[in-house]
Formats: sequence, structure tokens, C-alpha cells
Amino acid sequence: MDKRKLTMLCVAIAGLIFIPTVYFNMPFFALIGAFFDWLPLPTGWMKFGGKVDKNFLYLHIATTLIAYVFFVTWLLLGYGIVGIIFLEIWWIAVVFGVLMTS
Repeated sequence: MDKRKLTMLCVAIAGLIFIPTVYFNMPFFALIGAFFDWLPLPTGWMKFGGKVDKNFLYLHIATTLIAYVFFVTWLLLGYGIVGIIFLEIWWIAVVFGVLMTS
């Protein structure tokens, strides 16, 4: 499996974990999703090669970091609405991640 597909698989697994954990307000189980979300970075799978749109790359990085600020806040406080905000911003980061390589 190539690096791009491995990255997309990890992000899909993360999303499949994030959605029910946000719905049921279980932030500690969302840590499993966060593991899969960040796994492509240390493994080098995010280095596909080819052309990358720098604008979308910077947007992807910024929105991912903002999303995880909400994730940590949700983890510490446990408020369900913060989890929903995390999920929405995280999804925007995923979209920017796809756009940066297309």
C-alpha cells in the first residue's frame, strides 16, 4: 500500500473513532483516534512526493493545531460541546489535507 493510502486509512480510522466518542462524550477513548490521526507523521507516510500546495499545507497545519487545542480542552473539561467543536475543526483540517495534495 502506498503512503497516501496508508495516511488516508489512518485518518479514516481516526474519524470512525472520533465520531462516536464525541457523540457519547467519551474524550479519553478519543485518544485512540488521535493516535491514528498522528501516526502518519512519525512514520513518514505524509511525505507522498509530488506537488504540494503550500497554502493548503499551512491551512492544514493551522487548523489541525487549533482542532487539537479544542481536543485537549475537551479532554480536560469533558464538555460535550467542546468535542463537537473539535470534530468540526478537525474535519476542516482533513479537507485542507486532501486539497494540499490534489
